[in-house]
Amino acid sequence: MARIREWLARHRAGFVRTAHMLEAVTLMALMVGGGIGAGYALCQWQSREILAQQRDDHQAEIARLQDAYTQTLKALTPKVEAAASASAQAAEASVEAIKSVKRAARPAAVPTPTPPGQRPLTEAERQDVNRDIEAANRKVREARK
Repeated sequence: MARIREWLARHRAGFVRTAHMLEAVTLMALMVGGGIGAGYALCQWQSREILAQQRDDHQAEIARLQDAYTQTLKALTPKVEAAASASAQAAEASVEAIKSVKRAARPAAVPTPTPPGQRPLTEAERQDVNRDIEAANRKVREARK
């Protein structure tokens, strides 16, 4: 036992230095670990905040885009309706023009003599047919615009 006490007394200074070094290393490890843990917790909290803010921003952007789309549709609806009615009128005018052309072309296409109750088209009637055709063409051009 005396040998052990003697050995301990001889190496006491080394043990104290080793204990202080171990204490310093332990404190450094605790400080670094605590910093890492606190930083990780702070990052988790901030990331949750950022994700919540991003979700709110996305919802606001979707609402803004829906409002813009609604306004665009409201602005375009009268124009689309006007174009539809113009194309419908152009279609009706073209049908009338086709009927007029068919009426005008019948006597010329059929070389048979005109029956007693019918007469060939006069110049005024031909001009009416041509005016109907031009009106139908104008409406078709307007509907395309």
